[in-house]
Amino acid sequence: MLSNPWKSGQDRVGLFDASLRPLLWERLIYYIRILVIFSTMYWIAGSIIYGAVYKRSDMTHHATLEVVDLDGGPVGRAVADSILQLNSRPSDKSPRWRLRTDLPTLAATREWVRLHGWGAIVINQGASQRLQDAAAGYSPQNAVTVINNTGRHPVTSISYLEPALTQAATAAVHQFALAHLAQLQAPADPLLLPTLALRPIAFTSEDVGPFSFALAPIICVFGFLVGTLMMVEALIEWKMTTFLLFRRAKHWHVWAAVAVVITSWALFVAMHSALAVSAFLGPGYTALALPYTVGRFFSLWFTTAAVLAAIGVWLFNWYLVLAPEFFGLPTLITVISNVASLMTPLELAPHFFRWFQVQPFYNGSMLFRYVLSGAYPKVGLNVGILLGEWALMVAVLFATSWIRQATILLGIADVAGWLHGGIFFHSDIPYYKDTKAALSQPARFPRRFAVADAPGDTMSLREGNLGV
Repeated sequence: MLSNPWKSGQDRVGLFDASLRPLLWERLIYYIRILVIFSTMYWIAGSIIYGAVYKRSDMTHHATLEVVDLDGGPVGRAVADSILQLNSRPSDKSPRWRLRTDLPTLAATREWVRLHGWGAIVINQGASQRLQDAAAGYSPQNAVTVINNTGRHPVTSISYLEPALTQAATAAVHQFALAHLAQLQAPADPLLLPTLALRPIAFTSEDVGPFSFALAPIICVFGFLVGTLMMVEALIEWKMTTFLLFRRAKHWHVWAAVAVVITSWALFVAMHSALAVSAFLGPGYTALALPYTVGRFFSLWFTTAAVLAAIGVWLFNWYLVLAPEFFGLPTLITVISNVASLMTPLELAPHFFRWFQVQPFYNGSMLFRYVLSGAYPKVGLNVGILLGEWALMVAVLFATSWIRQATILLGIADVAGWLHGGIFFHSDIPYYKDTKAALSQPARFPRRFAVADAPGDTMSLREGNLGV
């Protein structure tokens, strides 16, 4: 009666049995290698993340805020000069100020900041005249408008640029109040005297960001990140399950099939991202954003698909030529560097990180925001970068798929991608060097040998005795 080997425990020994020592030692050496690889991965990923945000507050001087004098009178000149004087005291933690004369109205300034800028301080038209003709109902807040754009990058805007706008406007208003007090004349309405003496002008603040703070930080990066992780799972599975395809099919057929499958999978995953935006826009999708239409749904769908397709083909190129132990390295670097491109405005990051502007996440996020709000209109550049990266990676795929097929047919790599000679390698295809060595040896036969098919029956092929 056959026994159950699992229950009987036959042929199994303790973990520290002498027969297992070579295996344990071999595995220990391998896992030490893995620790070195993982440590390298951590430091690369950490350097990218921390480097992208390193000294972010000390690089605020790379941002430019606008000063718009629509008044043209004493109030406008005094406030504008007070703010522009801040440039004479440069600091890495302070933005630069620029006087704009090409924005004719407050509405035009709002629109420019919404589409392109970080923020602006506007001295409103007629501020000097209203102060001079102060009468009952005079409102100092109508003199200056502070325009902020938290939708461009909410963390940076709220942490650094919005305080800079408020501080500059407050200082300019106070400075004007002190100068105005020295030449103050009694108004027609005595009740206005305290107001004109203490606060002749003031400012109001408004935010023209097309997204609220609750939506802006996550609407792009979260959707792209989830989609990329879904791509990674499928790509690794395809690497493990296409062994027979690479073994038997023509190379260019395999190349075309892989490119089509990855792009199709990116379209499928991206569809869910676009549907999620449709379902969860909520109150964070402000009135400044554009109406969400069917056309914008498809624009978001294809934008996300372009991002995921470019990243998918890029990663699969690495997976095809790397052993499984190295899969994490290109995956982590790709994901972390793309996320880092959205963590901080690249204009405020160290100069090394400016090349992150070619990252798929960055260009996808700019297109995402343009589709939803009309802001940051660089469609041609962003689309060109994404499609160019996808096309380049498909061209590289031609080479990496050829390498994968060659290593399979030569017995260099197995199903998972482990290389010949490794402790995990297993393939039924003979190693090409062993095959070559065997074929190079000449066939040798003994000069005399006997074949016996029965006791006492021998014959010699050399002597021609075949037993007949």
